[in-house]
Order: sequence, then C-alpha cells, then structure tokens
Amino acid sequence: MAYSTFPAYTEDITVAGALLADRIGRLFESVAGKAPLKRIDLESLPNLTIKVEKVQLIDRFTNRSLVGTLYVTTTHVIFIADDHSKEIWVLHGLIGSVERGSMTAAGCPLTITCKNFLILSLKIARDRDCQDLLETLQMCSRPVNVEEVFAFSYVRPGAEKDLSAGTSSEWTAIDLDAEFRRQGVDNKWKMVDFNGEYQYCDTYPRRLMVPSAASTQTLIGSCQFRSRARLPVLTYWHRANSAAICRCAQPLTGFSARCVEDEQLMDHIAKANAHCGVLHLVDTRPRVNAMVNKVQGKGFEDERNYTNMRFHFFDIDNIHVMRGSLQKLVDACHRMRTVTEFWKGVESSGWLRHVREVLKCAGFLSDSVARGISCVVHCSDGWDRTAQTISVAQLLLDPYFRTIDGFRTLVEKDWLAFGHKFLDRCGHAGGASEEASKEFSPVFTQFLDVVWQVMCQYPRAFEFHERFLIEVHDHSHSGQFGTFLGNCDKDRMDLRLTTRTECLWAHLDRKRDDYLNPTYQPGKFSVLVPDTRAQAIHFWRSMYNRFDDGIIPRESIDQVAIVTLEHVGVLEAHHTALQARIAELKAAMGRRASLADSGHSSGGGGVISSAVGDNNQTATLGKSSSCWDAESGVYDTTNSNSLLMLDEPELSAVAVRWRSLRGVVDCQACAAHFGATDRRLHCYRCGSIFCRRCLETNADARLCKNCADEIRPTSPLVTSTVVVP
Repeated sequence: MAYSTFPAYTEDITVAGALLADRIGRLFESVAGKAPLKRIDLESLPNLTIKVEKVQLIDRFTNRSLVGTLYVTTTHVIFIADDHSKEIWVLHGLIGSVERGSMTAAGCPLTITCKNFLILSLKIARDRDCQDLLETLQMCSRPVNVEEVFAFSYVRPGAEKDLSAGTSSEWTAIDLDAEFRRQGVDNKWKMVDFNGEYQYCDTYPRRLMVPSAASTQTLIGSCQFRSRARLPVLTYWHRANSAAICRCAQPLTGFSARCVEDEQLMDHIAKANAHCGVLHLVDTRPRVNAMVNKVQGKGFEDERNYTNMRFHFFDIDNIHVMRGSLQKLVDACHRMRTVTEFWKGVESSGWLRHVREVLKCAGFLSDSVARGISCVVHCSDGWDRTAQTISVAQLLLDPYFRTIDGFRTLVEKDWLAFGHKFLDRCGHAGGASEEASKEFSPVFTQFLDVVWQVMCQYPRAFEFHERFLIEVHDHSHSGQFGTFLGNCDKDRMDLRLTTRTECLWAHLDRKRDDYLNPTYQPGKFSVLVPDTRAQAIHFWRSMYNRFDDGIIPRESIDQVAIVTLEHVGVLEAHHTALQARIAELKAAMGRRASLADSGHSSGGGGVISSAVGDNNQTATLGKSSSCWDAESGVYDTTNSNSLLMLDEPELSAVAVRWRSLRGVVDCQACAAHFGATDRRLHCYRCGSIFCRRCLETNADARLCKNCADEIRPTSPLVTSTVVVP
C-alpha cells in the first residue's frame, strides 16, 4: 500500500527520521569532541558568526514563506532572503523572548519576539540547528551583567572620545539648576546638596529642590518616613501662578505611624504657594492596593495629620498588571485574524483602559496646577506611575516639553535623574532569572503611548513627529546606547557611561530633521486639556503593527507634507543662490563693458552688453566665449573655461521634480526595504528616493553617491544652508 494514502503516517516517519538523524549527528559531535554552540565564549570570539541556511521566514497573515539564511553574531540576528528581497537586522538587546515548537515535516518552528514588536516566525530545517539557535539567542539576549550589554562595545563610526577630559565628546548631562531657572522658580524654593554623595537616597539625584523653609533635619526625618527614602521634592514650578508639582514615594505609615518632620515638609510645600492654601495629594494607585500596603507597614498618609490636604486616588495598576496587559495586546495584534477577534483581544487586554487612566491622572494634575493648586504625587516607590503621570502633566502645562529639546529634558529629569529602573524594566541585564522577569514592565512604553494620545488630539502643538517617540522607545530597550542603562543616576555614574558608551540624544540630533512635525505651530498652544473620553483613546498602530506590510499606509499625509515642505525649501534656497550668482555675473559684465569702452578689450573682440535680462536669459550666459584674463588684466575671448559662466551643474543642481513616495518600498541604491516608520529621503539633485546610509549629507545638500560623484570634479552645488523638516 502506498504511503501517500496515509499522509499523517508519512509525516510521522519523516519526523522520526529527522530526529534520529539529528541525534546521531549530536552523538558524532560528542565523540569527535566538537563543542556545542552554546558553550562557546562569545566574548573571546567577537567575530563569531553562526550561519543556518534554508531558513523559512513565515508571514503570519498569508502563511507564505521566504527562504533565506540566518546569521547570529555577537551583536545581531540577521536574516537575508536568498533572492535578496528582504534583509532584517535585530540587535540582541531587542530580543524579548525566543520559543521553539515541536519538529514537523516542514521543519522546527522558532519564534523570536522582540521588544520593538517585531515577531520573526521561522522554520528551521534541522532540530539540532533550531535547538542551538534557541540556546544561543537566549544567552545573547539576556546578559547577566550590565557591562556585557552592546553599548559598552559599540562605537559610532568616526566617533572620537575625549578620554583626557573624562567624558565622551557627545555626552551632555542635564543641568537641573538650569532647568529650574528656566521654569522661573522663586525664592520660596532652594536647591540643596542634601544628597551630595547619595547618602540619604541612592535613587534620587545629588541636588534637590525643596522649600526654603525646610531645615536639613526636616528633610532627614522625611527621608526616614518614606519608602526608599524618597522624600517629597519639587519637579515642576508653574510660572503663571507659583503652583508646584512635587514627587515622592509612599509613607511608611502602616495603620498608625506618623512623622512630624514629614508633616512639616508637606506644610512647607503648601505654603510655598501663596495663592492657594490647599494641597492636593495624588496617590496614583487604586485605593484597594494602597490599603493592602498598610499591612506591610506602608500605605498612604493619614489625612488627620496633614493640614489643608485633599486626597485623590487613581486606578493605575502596578507593573505586573501592565506586563500582562501588553502581552495580551501583542497577542491580539499578531494572532487575531478577524476584525471582531482583534478588537475583542484589544479590549480584553485592558491596555487602552490603562493608557486612559494615566492620561486622566495627568489631566487632573495639569488642571489643578493651572488653577493654582500645588500637588504632591506618589505611587508605591515613586519611580513608575509617578514618573508617568507627572511627566505627562508637565507636557500638558509647558510648551517647552513639547519640543525635541524639552522632551529630552523631561525624560532626563523625571525618568533618568529620579530613578526609573530602566535596567530592570527594559530587561537590559539580569539573565533569565525569574526575579529579573518579574521586574520587566512596559512603563516607559505606556508613557510614550500616552504622549502619542495627546499628540493625536493636538497635532500642531508638538515639534516632533511620532517617529521620534518610536525611536526613543526602541533605543530605550536596544542597549546600543548608554543613555538608558542603569536604574538611577548613581548606577550610571558608577558605570562611567559617559566615557564608555555613546549618547542616544546625540544620535537623534544627527537625524533631527527626520523627526520634525511639519504642522507644528510654536507659540499657539499653552496649556493643553486632554480629552479622556473612551472614544478619544486610540490604538497606536504605527507602534504595535509597524512591521506588518500593508497595515500602515505607505504615503501618509504627514509624510507627503514633510517631503513637500523640504522640496519647497530646497527650491527656494536654490532660487536665492541663482539670483545671487546672476547679480555677480551682472556686476562682472558691467566691469567688462567699462573696460572695453576704455580701450582695453582684446584683439578686436566685440563689446558685450552689461545688460542681463530676466532669469530666462541666464542660460545664454554660459555660451559666451569671452572671459577675464587675470594675468593680463583684459578679457580673453579665446578662453572658453570662464569662471563667470553660469554653467550646467549650477542650473541642474536641484531637481525640479522629486519622485512620489507612492509605491516606493525599497532604497533605489541598496534595495533595503523601508519599514512603515522609516523615512524615505530624496536626493536633491536627481529626485530619487534612498535610505539614509546611501546618501551623502552636509549642511547644504543631500546627494546620492552617483550625483555626489558627478558634482565633485566640477563646481560645488549652488545652494545655501536650508533648514528643512
């Protein structure tokens, strides 16, 4: 009887044969003394490359496969299709989890889930290769020690570090003093070196802004009464009415404990605002959670012990709930096939509800401050939900934080300086331990989502585009830069990150024009009032589904606006430069005519009119054969290489028509595939579309390599410096 009559039986035989062959191969390797892949010391072999051929990359929507080769280096996982139609590079730091399935006739499934929401569904031909890949990727993506992270070995091409100065040339630390001066903090507050050696609170910065009336003893007493010694300190002062936002951790009250110094500090905070005697104390946790913490000797303030204080609770859940919520959202994005299934999955994940709660709390804070009421905010330890809510509140209140530089300041101040645990929350190190996995949580991702919600409601109030948020998100997890390593300022200082790693903000500054919002209207919006109704909260498709071809539009309105504004700016600059060149030629020809009239023309050459017509006549200037002879002081009509000609390279320095973005999915030079959020860049001279690495960029122009080579032997581009979006 033919085996084809029993397909299941045939598959069983095939799988069994594959497994048997694989085990025989492993036995041979053991006898021959060949070390298994997972035992190789990757640090001692920095150029090690693992190569697995005939790997299938599965499109989960169509089930179509793309056959290629998978490479694993000490820094990246790389998939290259055999037909070169697709190339994927993933940093080890972005790998969240690696899972394998059981061997089938088609191969062994391997799923790589990334922290930037890329999911690679692979099928490996041999079980042994699949298992080796699984173990190697798990080891590479989960370094035990933070100093094994890629940032400590990465050096930007061409970067120079000034080691003698003790800092990288591109690192600039935030100056809290300068930021509070910008805010205009009055003399009722003072900056103190109370925590100069991190002796009281190792997760706070060295210098703290506290009420001027608070004594050192008051500050010490409050430290001892607050979880992790995180006492109430100023983070934002509203210039319009002197209202303030302060942050801290929960008090160690239990059921009856109190602290006179902490009560005094709270009273000083309230009195620092002369316009209002009421102080809002905002606990971002659900009241039930706060009550449970009382059993552990923590909890929340007893209203009877604090004068003129109003308590407000918000239902923002803890890091464990958020971790599970995002996982459910990712499952809905990548596993649900129908519209009904997808939206049911999004709803059951609870992610949008959590985003809404953060926005509601931030809206309450900004509204209170705008009305002149100071607020003190805490959660449990004051470095997760507190950082989220006060950051968004400041972004609503202060237009500066809605600029690129201001957003950097906001993140540096309220997330990095005040001890959000990026090392733990983003899973940079800690290995595969259960303790490390429990600390992982998408707190910063959720904050960026809330910022995006506000951007959707006020698209003209932000200098930056959503691409900026996505880039910051990805590199907060990638481990390529030192900016987000460590759990607090003290950790980063101990690791000497400024001398050993590159700075993310400097990297973003080099691509600043990629992130500018073409519809930004500075000065038009002051305090923003967010809409927190359920209908106003949206699913961030460009973040969570950006790697799914066809889901994100290839030619969005904002992308077209950016390209159009850039093209107009380039043409205007070229027009201005040509006008200046024409004026220069007019002046030169005027001098020529006057010399001819005085009898200094060469051998009978005719006099050339100094009158140059409109711009349409400039093309004829290049055909003139007369030119100035610098040595003889006369014009030589026999020299055709005149420096006074308006030649062809000058006229064609900028393409009048640029190629449309529509339908362009690959770089014209290297054929690299454009992702949904990748910016497609035009060459100024030919108007074709390229990726950034295939263009030569300076202050004046952006050229593809072919155009740059054509222009280099002749005159430089006739353009002036253009600031483009």
